[in-house]
Amino acid sequence: MKKFLIYQHGGSLNRGCEALARTVSKEIHKIFAEADIVISSNSPQEDIEIENVKIIKANGLKRKSAKYVFYHIDKRLFNIKWLENMILSDKVSVKLGKSQDCCIAIGGDNYCYSKGKMLWPTDRILKKKGCKTMLWGASIEPKELPGELSKHLKTFDIITARESITYNALVENGLSDKVHLVSDPAFLLETEFLDLPMNWKEGNMVGINLSPLAFRYSQDSDAVSAAAYKLVDYILDNTEMNIALIPHVRKKGNDDIAALLPIFERYKSTNRVVLMDDISLNCKQLKGYIARCRFFVGARTHSTIAAYSSGVPTVVLGYSVKARGIAKDLFGTEENFVVPVQTIDNPQRVIDSFMYVLDNEESIKKLYTEKLPEYIKKAKNSAKFLKNLIGD
Repeated sequence: MKKFLIYQHGGSLNRGCEALARTVSKEIHKIFAEADIVISSNSPQEDIEIENVKIIKANGLKRKSAKYVFYHIDKRLFNIKWLENMILSDKVSVKLGKSQDCCIAIGGDNYCYSKGKMLWPTDRILKKKGCKTMLWGASIEPKELPGELSKHLKTFDIITARESITYNALVENGLSDKVHLVSDPAFLLETEFLDLPMNWKEGNMVGINLSPLAFRYSQDSDAVSAAAYKLVDYILDNTEMNIALIPHVRKKGNDDIAALLPIFERYKSTNRVVLMDDISLNCKQLKGYIARCRFFVGARTHSTIAAYSSGVPTVVLGYSVKARGIAKDLFGTEENFVVPVQTIDNPQRVIDSFMYVLDNEESIKKLYTEKLPEYIKKAKNSAKFLKNLIGD
């Protein structure tokens, strides 16, 4: 029986993290039916619904802890690797990793922000102890790769990139022998349909997701907020569609409801705006609501992947390479499909992109019909590369 550790999982109240944990573990089980899978989670109490895995509590870096303070001092002044390894590594994952056939860093955007440096000590120790390691379905900003990040990523035996911008950048930075281009595993996520709430117009809803992170990455958060209100105004004034406000991360301090609730409060008297404020909704159930939207406008990557994979014409309010890369691979261009939040200085930018998908609804759906089956199939390739790495 093969044994696998999945680490770097943040917890399922980030429904994108949950989608990754569910789909990665399920894909492993498809290749190795009797696999023993352990997920090391920063918030194991959030992960009780993930099937056929064992959840353990990670012992990694926690915000505002002494280790966290040390990390920020060290990265600015010293960069002492042995001390980082001793203090910052996830001791639980390291201890367990020695007995696994492969240790899998869950990927996503973990290496997008600050190069993922707080994760490096665990990666280094696992490799030093002779563990086989894989980075599954990652996105990485190309400008961050030259130098220390590309050198660190060479500690992995295999890397799968979930979009071509990251893949090409990894190849250009000397990782061509390790990297393979795939699709995000969440394209394989199952859909669970629940009853629709009051004021939901079947077949005629616009789903909207906003996140505090999008505001933080913007040059002008007031402009992003204004763009959201103007978009809602446009939809209510110019179409017969209703609006569903759909949070996709419910983490304390990073809860999408903080960005969506003010919109609901302003427009609730119209009886045309629905707020999906049920923290118990898991990623499959949220996908069920997103799938029943006619259009979708989203900031969280995995909310937009739920829309893409369900064939819903989508505008992404992007803030990193992942949004641009996935749209480019699906549509051949990011123009009209991605509005970088850093460029929103005029609310009309978002309305223009929404009008584009509105006007091109049928051609976008036709493109989905042509491209989605093969694109979704590519998400299965990561498990095949894992099998090649460790054997039967």
